[in-house]
Amino acid sequence: MTIFFMKNLNTQPLKGFRDFLPGEAAAREKVLETIRTVFQKYGFLPLETPALEYKEILTGKYGKEGDKLMYEFQDQGGRDVALRYDLTVPLARVVSEYQNDLPLPFKRYQIAPVWRADRPQKGRYREFTQCDIDVVGTPSILADAEVIACINAVLQELGIEDLIVRINNRQVLDGLMKAAGIERKKAVPAIRILDKLDKLGEDGVRGELISLGIQKKQTERLFELLQQGLEDAPAILNKLTDIEGAGDLAELVEALLDLGVKNYEVDLTLARGLDYYTGSIFEFILPDASEFGSVAGGGRYDNLIGMLAGKEIPAVGCSIGIDRLLQALEESELIKYDLISDVLVCNLDEQLEERYLKVVQELRAADIRADFYYEPVKLEKQLKYADKKNINFAVLIGADEEAKSEATVKNLTTGKQERVKQKDLAQKLKMK
Repeated sequence: MTIFFMKNLNTQPLKGFRDFLPGEAAAREKVLETIRTVFQKYGFLPLETPALEYKEILTGKYGKEGDKLMYEFQDQGGRDVALRYDLTVPLARVVSEYQNDLPLPFKRYQIAPVWRADRPQKGRYREFTQCDIDVVGTPSILADAEVIACINAVLQELGIEDLIVRINNRQVLDGLMKAAGIERKKAVPAIRILDKLDKLGEDGVRGELISLGIQKKQTERLFELLQQGLEDAPAILNKLTDIEGAGDLAELVEALLDLGVKNYEVDLTLARGLDYYTGSIFEFILPDASEFGSVAGGGRYDNLIGMLAGKEIPAVGCSIGIDRLLQALEESELIKYDLISDVLVCNLDEQLEERYLKVVQELRAADIRADFYYEPVKLEKQLKYADKKNINFAVLIGADEEAKSEATVKNLTTGKQERVKQKDLAQKLKMK
């Protein structure tokens, strides 16, 4: 058989896509396991959905900008399909499809990749993993508060101490637009522009609002109202009692305090860009890693599921951008991309391979992460392999050790070694 080798083949991943080598993949898995544990502690159940959806299910849910970023194509059957843009719209489809079988309120979590044809930049990719929780089937503001409290608990469990939850309400934003004299048809695109405040700055947003056709005096009045909210956010809620949504926002603050969430800030400039939000909106900021923007965000979306289910089904949820979060954790030195294994059983004698495999199985049965070197090569090469994998201990069994039913345990950090009985090997390693 003739084998042809391809020359000059580009083996880099596509722009905006990444490979995760074992060290980084292991760190990701550790973080994801922490997230799952907290999600389950709060009563959320796992859900899985397909990566591909019918295009018509996804389009028209994220606004024009979102639709432009969707990966869409025709499959082999000529069907118009798209890769999921987020995990929320697929949840809406599931609730619509199985609405008679699911217990309401339905509390679910999902951890899965999504795809957006966005411009790659630091902390932003075209393929990335989202970690979502949602409560479907209740309009209670307590559900909004519990979603925030759960995500807050996740981030604190990961060791983040300096954390701010910014909260607002889309109805309050609508009311502020109305109070500033901005007509309804311009209010929605104006809110999308306001969501760019962190990126464009106040002058940039003012310019875009005027380009939208909003009068200068209306823009000035809007920023006057917003500035009041920034200076005295809790008090402004009492002053905005005539604006729809202010009462819900005040109630959310009370519920968060009852749940022990004190690290919140009411921010009337917070908009969040997705069109389907209808009430509470929130995002999580790490002040020490502010260049990443928010590491999690969400809100209430009472109309989205009804677009598919044919009846109003209220819902609220939040999503953690795990990729951006991991970069922030790394820069804050809260996580290191290291491989960590427990033991390497070295292969010193081909005649003893049966013994080595038995030892490996005994260690694994004792919940010790044990690796085995397949070939009886020089010990130096095997120890270099262990060093690359950050393995802590090497187990050496040569003819002399085997004759005495012993093993030599070498600490690969300190270089110290000791002889132990093979029958006590697992117990000794667990104590180290």
